[in-house]
Amino acid sequence: MGLLPLGLMLTATAQFPRTITEPTAVDRGAKIWAKDCARCHGADAKGTDTAPDLYRSTMVLHDRRENLRGKELAPFLKTSAPHNFSYNDKEASDLSQFLSAQINKILRSGYNDKPQGLTSGDLEAGKAYFNGQGGCSKCHSVTGDLADVGKRYSPATLQQKIVFPQGGLGKKAPIEVTVKMPTGKTVSGTLVSMDDFTATVKHQDGSIESVNIVAGSKVSVKNPYAEHEALVHRLTDADMHNLTTYLDTLQ
Repeated sequence: MGLLPLGLMLTATAQFPRTITEPTAVDRGAKIWAKDCARCHGADAKGTDTAPDLYRSTMVLHDRRENLRGKELAPFLKTSAPHNFSYNDKEASDLSQFLSAQINKILRSGYNDKPQGLTSGDLEAGKAYFNGQGGCSKCHSVTGDLADVGKRYSPATLQQKIVFPQGGLGKKAPIEVTVKMPTGKTVSGTLVSMDDFTATVKHQDGSIESVNIVAGSKVSVKNPYAEHEALVHRLTDADMHNLTTYLDTLQ
């Protein structure tokens, strides 16, 4: 079941409400899971070295949120290699119920609850990731902007600030954009919004200007959070836990 990973953490019950499951259906689904899926994805669906964690699969989360009871999972599992499972509607529904019940177990039950196990990673591996593969030390310093960061933020907040770069790990910096028109006119400022046709910028005097991006225009964007945004696509669960564990020690 190599489903697509979700690049966002499951931290808000308002976004991921608890889905009602039927115990008997969950039990039936557990048997299907143990027979067909557990070998690759683990007994609890949290993934193994050979297959991903399905708690963060966009397809599984969509199935659960919309209460689809396997209507999309079944055809996917029938035609998507290496899967070749021909589940009927009842079997697909039971498997869906099992996955929904597994996700329900990890959701917060109230605003006073705190996510557990966020600093269960390897501290030294997190430090190595910070200074190496993660590229964090290119922009951040543990004796500068990140000094005492573990004291300033909880582990959950640290994780959110890593994957939601607009929040930053320090003072929020603006995204700057420059549009050079074919006529030679250049418009620069803080980015307000941009699509394929228009860029809206805010100038230093507070005025707002919208520029049409026509053929021949050259657009350059200086985004201080670009590395964070790129990191989200390659960050694994192990990397996140290791990095969080390391940052939490900076107190």
